[in-house]
Amino acid sequence: MRTGMPVVLLVKAVEEADATHALLPLADREHATRETLRALGLQTAEADFAANARRYARALAERARRLAETLGQRYPVISDLLAQLRWPAWLSVLLVLTAFATGAVLASVQEPRRINILAFPFLGVIAWNLLVYLVLLLAWLRRAAGRTGPAVKPARGRALSAVATRTLSRPLNALARRTAGVHGVLGRAVETFVGEWSRYAAPAIAAHSRRLLHLGSAAIALGLIAGLYFRGIVFRYEAGWESTFLGPSQVRDVIAVVFGPAARWSGVALPASTDAVAALRWDGAGGGGDAAPWIHLIAVTLAIYVVIPRFVLAAAAWAGELWLRFGTGLPAALEPYARRVFGAPGRGLRQANVTVTPYAYEPPAGTLAALESLLTVRLGAAVRLAMQPLLHYGEEALVGRNSPAAGQPPADAQVLLFSLGATPETENHGLVVAMTRDAVQRARPAAELLVVVDEAPYAARLGADESYERRLDERRDLWRRFLASYGLEATLLDAEEPA
Repeated sequence: MRTGMPVVLLVKAVEEADATHALLPLADREHATRETLRALGLQTAEADFAANARRYARALAERARRLAETLGQRYPVISDLLAQLRWPAWLSVLLVLTAFATGAVLASVQEPRRINILAFPFLGVIAWNLLVYLVLLLAWLRRAAGRTGPAVKPARGRALSAVATRTLSRPLNALARRTAGVHGVLGRAVETFVGEWSRYAAPAIAAHSRRLLHLGSAAIALGLIAGLYFRGIVFRYEAGWESTFLGPSQVRDVIAVVFGPAARWSGVALPASTDAVAALRWDGAGGGGDAAPWIHLIAVTLAIYVVIPRFVLAAAAWAGELWLRFGTGLPAALEPYARRVFGAPGRGLRQANVTVTPYAYEPPAGTLAALESLLTVRLGAAVRLAMQPLLHYGEEALVGRNSPAAGQPPADAQVLLFSLGATPETENHGLVVAMTRDAVQRARPAAELLVVVDEAPYAARLGADESYERRLDERRDLWRRFLASYGLEATLLDAEEPA
């Protein structure tokens, strides 16, 4: 997978789920964007994503790295999640060593003190590998002929990718469920990330899995060779053959096909005649011969048919991994996200269209002016408020009943406006919050959701009460806890000091 792509997908998922900027404040996002552009020498006004795909892919990765560090400091689960994405090098070593040990064990499965040159495991290992090469060759020919197309993997590749991806995704999905139980917004972001990561990572996971399988197959053959030589050094063995259906002439043909290349390469001579082959046949009267030449031939044959081809295929899979990691630019599916991030300074908004829905109280003109000032700072753009009709108690089902008029641009942000003087209740305030939150998350294009709590009515009610500050703080904490249970952040609005 491309360098930094998991981190990019994670930060993207957080930004899109975090409509209220509770997880990643807008200031942190814009700071990371500015610092990344400055470090890489990019200009948003001249953004050309087609011509600079690799540079913007690198910029996305660098920006995501900065934001992931911030997220990891605030939410340790982010660091845990990213750590689980790294394939441990020790596990690859363990798999290869296990394959080597398996090959060494296979070398001792025959009769004591005998090496049957026609029997498993030697010919079985060679036959299996030749079958694998045939399947790979047919798959390559199908792709070359355009029957599946270059972007479609053969069935074996798809199955391998699917199994590997499901295996790696299982603990990540479990982590997403645990996170959702603690923090709703972060849990949804993690869940979204796992789904996107599974799709993007599938080719790289498949290439890595193929590389391990090829290395494992080569290690089995090397273990088999090592086991043979160990047996030959420690014990005295004889080599021969026995068969119910094959005679010496047929066995001579088989030996010439299987061991001929190794004999030419190594200089070890094969039996020169049918009688010499017949002398190697085990029967009731004897048979067999010195095992040393045959151990050399078997070792060279395994190297020719298994070890060398498998190392070549493993190198090709590794090259594919490197290409996926370094050789490609910005994925097409991420270009809209990159344009939002880098297409213009800040959020790229000259004017932000904001829909405001007050609930259970009528905001005075002073509140709206203060709200406009607060949103101008928060959104980094001039704000145009579009007031929605007041929602009264009992009208919760009417949330979202008003859609933009024909020809009007969609809202860049939606504001739910509450009074600090109201005691938040699940059956009304909570219903309005949940319905609005879910509607905003489903909307395309996505808008930001801000829950603003106006302090002015409650402050006016307290008047000169000596417990003013304490009671005000208690009510603020009440609203913060209430909204946090919905994965949202309370934005407190002081009508006199909006900034």
